[in-house]
Amino acid sequence: MLSVSPVVASADEIQNRFDAAMAALEADQIYTARRLLRELLTDYPTLYRARLELARADYLARDLDAAETEVLRVLEDPELPPSVQTTLLAFLAQIRDVQQTFEQKHRWSADFYGGGMYDSNVNYGVERDIVDLGGQDFVVLPGSQPIDAWASVLDGGVLYTYAPGIQFQAGEQTGFFLWQTQGNAYNRSYIDESDYNLAVATLRTGPAWVVPESWSATIGLQGDQIWYGGSKLAFFTTVNPTVSWNLSEATVMSAGLAYTKRHYNKDVDGGRDGEMYRGNLDISRVFMEQDIGVQAGVAYTDFQADNDILAYKGPDIYAGITYKAWQQGTIFTSVGYRKFKYQEALLLVPDLPKRDDDEYRLSAGFEHKLVDGVFSGWVVRGEWIYTDNRSNLNLYDFDRDQISLGLQRSF
Repeated sequence: MLSVSPVVASADEIQNRFDAAMAALEADQIYTARRLLRELLTDYPTLYRARLELARADYLARDLDAAETEVLRVLEDPELPPSVQTTLLAFLAQIRDVQQTFEQKHRWSADFYGGGMYDSNVNYGVERDIVDLGGQDFVVLPGSQPIDAWASVLDGGVLYTYAPGIQFQAGEQTGFFLWQTQGNAYNRSYIDESDYNLAVATLRTGPAWVVPESWSATIGLQGDQIWYGGSKLAFFTTVNPTVSWNLSEATVMSAGLAYTKRHYNKDVDGGRDGEMYRGNLDISRVFMEQDIGVQAGVAYTDFQADNDILAYKGPDIYAGITYKAWQQGTIFTSVGYRKFKYQEALLLVPDLPKRDDDEYRLSAGFEHKLVDGVFSGWVVRGEWIYTDNRSNLNLYDFDRDQISLGLQRSF
């Protein structure tokens, strides 16, 4: 039983109030538990067991100053048993460690990848609608043969997170406000086929609201500068809000919307300018103590190009699985299907029907983390991506294999 303060009350009444607070705490109703425990301590301030549970509830709510205050108040009791004092000192050290982490307002991380790639069909460039029938830069004529080539690939990025220490209550849980900014640079240089070289510089920034183990939301503003064949190709501006929910400890569902404004640098590509709208819904789940991960999703894209022959819409379906096959290694595979239904027929060939494409994708690969030697901490990554595009216009029928192998590192 709890010790009873001099205030007149039955021991059963005090115990019942304490049990109600503990039931709320065990049900993750943290703010309800804090309220009940504070009310109990207001009436009976010497109930130290209740004060310790309040410290725990404050800690779970990430009110670390309040948790520290409650622990220190209990430690002032000269009759505290040594074993309890040792436990409380360890808890106090844990609180202060977390406080130091929370005081780190500026957090940085980075990743880098370098490797090689074999591409069986470089003709289609950075995106499917680069192909042009108008005799422009990247024309692919009916009956032309795919060009295969080897390439070097470099990819690096930096993520900066600003944590101003702003918290908010989300139901019975505590959330945190963050601001995240990410920069990325990608370069693919083909050997002997420099007309198809690709480079992309990306900058993304925006706010994030995170409720650990419950949900998160972000709004990203992104800019992508694309170079193709050594010259500027296009600049894309995107606004992308997303929300994720933890349906259980093993299952996460995400939904997102994206609006992209495409602007091409060359006047001859002006018809490709336009606005893209995309929505997606994903679900992922882990099994066998996270050794297996499964993801599936659906999306829908509507690209409204200035030139209607380049405007299209259609669904996107995809699924993938990862498996921790050995201690430092993971294998993965994914499949996908996209529909591209174009708005208008090709103006240069008016007798042709409107273009209608079905794109099938298959990928498989592995990752192995090195733990010894000079490359300890690096990850060897290999991947094969196969694309089969089937179109009602022979010009746009193509197959493509991309095989890559390289080293990756996070910092």
